[in-house]
Amino acid sequence: MQSPPATAYQSARLPVPPEGIAAFERRDYGTAAESFVPAFERCKAERPTGDACAELAKAVAVLVATAGNDKVEDVILGAQQYIDRNVGPESIDALAMLGAVTSYYDRLTNFQKYLPAAERRLAVARKLQGPTGRVTVISAVGLCIVQWNLGQGQAAVDLLSPIAGQLPDNTPEAAVLSGRVHECLGMAYYSMDRDREAEPAFRKALALFERAEGESGELALDAMASLTNTLRRLDRIDEARLLAARIDKLARPGSKARERVAWWSSIPAADPVAAARTELASVERQYGATSPVTDMAAATLGVALIDAGKLAEAEPYVQRLEAAAINPANPASFRIKLLIGQVVLTIKRYPQRLDRVVPVIERLVTLAKQSGAGSDRLLIDYQMYAGTSLLLTGQPGRAYPFLSDAGDLLMMRLASYSDFDAAAQKETRQYSPIFKFQVAASWSLAARR
Repeated sequence: MQSPPATAYQSARLPVPPEGIAAFERRDYGTAAESFVPAFERCKAERPTGDACAELAKAVAVLVATAGNDKVEDVILGAQQYIDRNVGPESIDALAMLGAVTSYYDRLTNFQKYLPAAERRLAVARKLQGPTGRVTVISAVGLCIVQWNLGQGQAAVDLLSPIAGQLPDNTPEAAVLSGRVHECLGMAYYSMDRDREAEPAFRKALALFERAEGESGELALDAMASLTNTLRRLDRIDEARLLAARIDKLARPGSKARERVAWWSSIPAADPVAAARTELASVERQYGATSPVTDMAAATLGVALIDAGKLAEAEPYVQRLEAAAINPANPASFRIKLLIGQVVLTIKRYPQRLDRVVPVIERLVTLAKQSGAGSDRLLIDYQMYAGTSLLLTGQPGRAYPFLSDAGDLLMMRLASYSDFDAAAQKETRQYSPIFKFQVAASWSLAARR
């Protein structure tokens, strides 16, 4: 945190305590809080009108956004309220404050609160800087991230598509900013299983990041990992493995980019249970014990324990997953992922009991449809599984709606392709059993009338 020069302050504004700034810069956040927060509170008590405490408010917000937890939410919101009331809700100071607030909610992975703050940040940035100003574009990328995480991939595409072709990329800084737009656009398409549209977005992002920071830069490696996983989903495995090998060569041990492709491209861990325990501990340190991200890591450990035959030890993780999947406080997109994990766990625990897994799929499908957070591919996959399972166990009446909806979604998905290319042909072959079993269910129901 840099203290602005004295000339940058309005005459009535009180400066941020230099000892607090020094503590912040050496990452002694407790000492920084002991300096910033009391100074801000004293200032508000002594000068209730005017903007004398604005710099202190921003310092408090940056501190909380950097090192705070969910227990100090009132502190950062109090600082934001001060700026809105005493400086103005559409001021440069308000825009800076919204940057801190969105960063805070991003760190806590509280996407429900992140979304309105991100929307407001973008609106203020557009008013102050125009549609392609630097902070406007950064704000748009931030909103895109929370949108696709909440299952609003199309909204993210609609937001960034008009910007993507308008940005300069003639300097390293400009190339990075443009690259972030294309990268988030790729993630929005990827989140909707629109992998063919995700691929060119990730390729463009990778080219821009490599030009700006070299092929071993963190941004370039992360875009490379996104492209690698997209190629894998497109069934271009040879290309995906070549890129995965390139990541393995360029990335440092423990790199996030390496982890994102290692789960399918490398030799499995010698001890999957130990690896899952380590990952759960790491995620819990980063996101906290109650985060849905931590719940998903716990589910991974549950799967590893079941695979190892340690069913009793897996039970608490299974119960945790089931509770998180029905918790309405968790975003629908996370609950869908947790329900997918519950499907996997149920199949592993009761491989011969289709009656146990179908109710979980029913909850998954209902939530995906009601929230709009589930992709058509997800709905096709799980409705096909549920429908065929029900038909094979003599329940055509329950099977038919699943199979019928899966068939309709598949036809719409194929019709959206520009031509009947290799990807469309592959999906037609993969999902052709839907129509076979749909007809079988219809015959069975007709025969019973």
